[in-house]
Amino acid sequence: MSRRPRIKPDRPSVYYHVMTRTAQQELYFKESISPGFKEVMIRIFQNMCDVYYIRVFAWVVMDNHYHLCLQVQKPPKDRNDLKRRFDCLQKHNKSPRKWQPELADSCYERFTDLSRFMSSVNSRIAKAFNRSRETSGHLWGGRYKSKIIENESSLLKVMCYIEQNPVKAGLCAAPSTYPWCSAGRLRIRQAQQTVIQPPAIDFLGNIAPNKRAQAYVEWVDDLACQMNSPVISPRKKPNYPLSNNQIREWRNQFEAGEPEDWSSQAFGSTAFHLEITLEEQAKTKRMTNQRNQAVKRRRIDRTRRLPSSEPPTT
Repeated sequence: MSRRPRIKPDRPSVYYHVMTRTAQQELYFKESISPGFKEVMIRIFQNMCDVYYIRVFAWVVMDNHYHLCLQVQKPPKDRNDLKRRFDCLQKHNKSPRKWQPELADSCYERFTDLSRFMSSVNSRIAKAFNRSRETSGHLWGGRYKSKIIENESSLLKVMCYIEQNPVKAGLCAAPSTYPWCSAGRLRIRQAQQTVIQPPAIDFLGNIAPNKRAQAYVEWVDDLACQMNSPVISPRKKPNYPLSNNQIREWRNQFEAGEPEDWSSQAFGSTAFHLEITLEEQAKTKRMTNQRNQAVKRRRIDRTRRLPSSEPPTT
């Protein structure tokens, strides 16, 4: 059976939710098994984001999988920027190459492609894991999963879902107390007085840049409490971006696992689901036709190469 086609809209900016699990869902990243390896993974994420046109909005590293909520950008082609990114990539390669101007087009295609980014991230994590344990073999259980996120409202919902992973797993009471998720890392950097400015998406756009990190952490923590509480309590903050009815709607979606329903490559409205589903069906049909045509051409070529059964003429 052929692999499912990956839908990657050709737009200047696309939001995605991606996830990768370990083989057999083994707890390879558990601190008691691989101490400090989650930090290695986080550094790899950061290094590859410096190379690719990728912005990660939310992330979490669990003991047997990780989630990323990210944006793939396709800005106007800038050869100087491509050279900088290429040189940055070579710093992390075992056999670095020198920049050549003719590489610009291929680098742009590579650095704006989600699959190439995920391949680079996952292969580097796997190699680092095997080196740390002096082993070899497969780390991941298969291809990464992905969903296209419709808009900023859906994006914020996915971010919250990702941040809640350690809370759902019973590892902490609030996302900001888990050091291997974006909310937890924001809290650590705030304590270190490191300047961080989360992106101005949805309600965060109405908050001053120097206050966004604190607002986001407080919001994610409070929402996690609401989502995992038997009863939704009245809102404590008048500027809270969600009503109680919206929180109930989110909780129902989260409990049903909709943000992680990988049978669909879309997350958002019903119309958006239909749009992406139709695009996937059309791409599947094109790929099937191309395979069938290739098989037909190979059969014709083999027939032409077969020796003739007729006796030679004299």
